Amino acid sequence: MTQLRFGTGTTVRRFDDYGRWLTAAEATGFDLLTCGDSQSLWAECFSLMTFAAMKTQRARLAITVSNPVTRHLAVIASACASVQQLAGGRFAYGLASGDSALRNIGAAPASVAELERAVRAAQTMTAGGTFDDRGTPLALHWLGDATPVPVWLAAEGPRTQRLAGRVADGVVLSNCLTPERLAVAMEHLAAGAAEAGRSVDEIEIWHMCNLIFAPSEREGIDSIRSVLAGTANHVFRFTLEGKGLPAGLEDRVRGMMGEYQSRFHAHPGGANPNEALIDKYGLRDYLARQGTIAGPPEHCVERLREVAGHGVRNLIVSQFVSDPLAWMRTFGERVRPHFR
Repeated sequence: MTQLRFGTGTTVRRFDDYGRWLTAAEATGFDLLTCGDSQSLWAECFSLMTFAAMKTQRARLAITVSNPVTRHLAVIASACASVQQLAGGRFAYGLASGDSALRNIGAAPASVAELERAVRAAQTMTAGGTFDDRGTPLALHWLGDATPVPVWLAAEGPRTQRLAGRVADGVVLSNCLTPERLAVAMEHLAAGAAEAGRSVDEIEIWHMCNLIFAPSEREGIDSIRSVLAGTANHVFRFTLEGKGLPAGLEDRVRGMMGEYQSRFHAHPGGANPNEALIDKYGLRDYLARQGTIAGPPEHCVERLREVAGHGVRNLIVSQFVSDPLAWMRTFGERVRPHFR
């Protein structure tokens, strides 16, 4: 039987709904429960993880992903160490340069150097050490016995993927479900790991995947066209280089990104102006193949086996659906048993 681990996440506006969601997600058998960090669009991420730590017993927890711009490094480390204590060692913290969290407040994204500084600071301080922040010692003097927090990077380009290979405990990849895109990412990760004298096998690798149950693959993709636009806008927001994008699609991606509206990020369906961009620029088939599995559950099982054959082992399956509890029942009854 094919072995896959599954995580899933949700966006939260009401904590009573989130409590029911957490109970259902853990009962369904998910290995990892995640949230994102976009303060203008949904509830604050460390509050969510604190709540999740108190409501769950088994599943691992992760913020995928946050940024080092909206919080001081010591504040990040203290929040991470606090959640880790509540979660009994089940928590991991993901970082990236920042997307909708920063666009919606007019802040600039972090540089690669700032990302590296943030990774090392969180790793050092949550392990009970002192981080030298350009001459200023940073430490969590309250911590006592420490359980280090694994720090992951969401990495889409060659520079951040090489950085993840060098310094991160884990990496979150988007749009890498095809063998071509995965090979490019793994080459960058392995190069970074070699620079640090370690193996890429020491890095925990998770893949983002839109998993949509629908009467047909096309109907499933139709329902998340705005999500496809949002993922592409995130993946290609700094550069198109080194990401395996076919040359014939470069102008189309640039055009789509020029019209993308961040205030509607991660809001599928409804009156979302980003939804039409995928078809306007002819990107549906390419983008869907990179990060989406859609259709009847039986078809989704076959596609999951296909991506597992490419070397994928850990999937964070998104819940961009109108009824998450029904979606989880379908996943638990008709998909998960094939991959235990």
